[in-house]
Amino acid sequence: MYIVSSAVVLAAFATCSPAQVPPEKTEIARLLALGGERFSIHRTEHFVIASDGDESVVTPLADRLEGVYQAVVRFAEDLKLPTRPPSQPLPVLLFDRHSDFERYARAVGFADPSVPGFFHLRNNTAAFCNVRDLPQLRDILRRIEQAEATGHINDWRSQHDAIVEKFNRVVIQHEAAHQVLFNIGVLSRDADNPDWLVEGLACRFEVSSPDAVNQMRLTDFREAYAAAASADSAAASAPSAAKSDKRFLSLADLVADEESNVTDESKRIVDYAQAWALVDFLHRTRADALAVYLRRIIASTRNEPTKRQQRITEFQFVFGMLDETFKRRWIESVLNLPFDPRPTRP
Repeated sequence: MYIVSSAVVLAAFATCSPAQVPPEKTEIARLLALGGERFSIHRTEHFVIASDGDESVVTPLADRLEGVYQAVVRFAEDLKLPTRPPSQPLPVLLFDRHSDFERYARAVGFADPSVPGFFHLRNNTAAFCNVRDLPQLRDILRRIEQAEATGHINDWRSQHDAIVEKFNRVVIQHEAAHQVLFNIGVLSRDADNPDWLVEGLACRFEVSSPDAVNQMRLTDFREAYAAAASADSAAASAPSAAKSDKRFLSLADLVADEESNVTDESKRIVDYAQAWALVDFLHRTRADALAVYLRRIIASTRNEPTKRQQRITEFQFVFGMLDETFKRRWIESVLNLPFDPRPTRP
């Protein structure tokens, strides 16, 4: 990774006429304009990062981004999907202060600036804030400072580091996966992409190794499935005693759903867990069919909105009927994955 100051880049940009400006310089100028005068450019093999943070903040992010890039490429190769390197480095913003990140998120219309990172599909830019400046960690940092004075610091520091690592995986790796998937040809920004596929694929890359089970998503899935089954059972035995847990979608609703990024966090958690579980199941048991489905999705367009039944029909054309047999195989396969209930949400 190497660093270029914003002053140097903008000076070089100013010496060119519009017709002479290379696309990469235009992109760098755009990033610096979004970030601000304190920002500098950091280059890696596949990313260009504009940040006002120092090397201790930027380098870990750069390493993690490159790790995700390689993991996505290996996933595509495993499915024998054609890929292409991006024509220029993928743009990333890294804000050292959470308040500046929130301001940017609001400016581009991101619905939940409390989340410390997102991939903006329209401007093709991933944006993150320095995880250690998250409001969620400030109380722990205060307690660490107090513990340093008394010598009882290990427990608080371990808790802090664990939360930082979980945010790094669930936010940075997830959003970076979106960016890479859309830019090397596994998904297309011009295609009609089902939400379950987009989010389920990104959830695959939240783990330390591509072969690892995503224990957080598996925990969410198991808890939601148990809650739904329990509610249905209670409702069947005493109709007035309980209502069915509507968060756990039927397979048809999951495949046709276009609202995975809902504001209701409890529903969004379950939607993501089910999306991950379906992608994981298809990758483990129907890899060739998953590759066919991805190719068909890439070939689709956004010219007209896809209706619910069209999404279901497209899925069933490749994978077969969404009947009780399919559901039973899916549920049993997911519940039989190695399970470690210790990991928790950040």
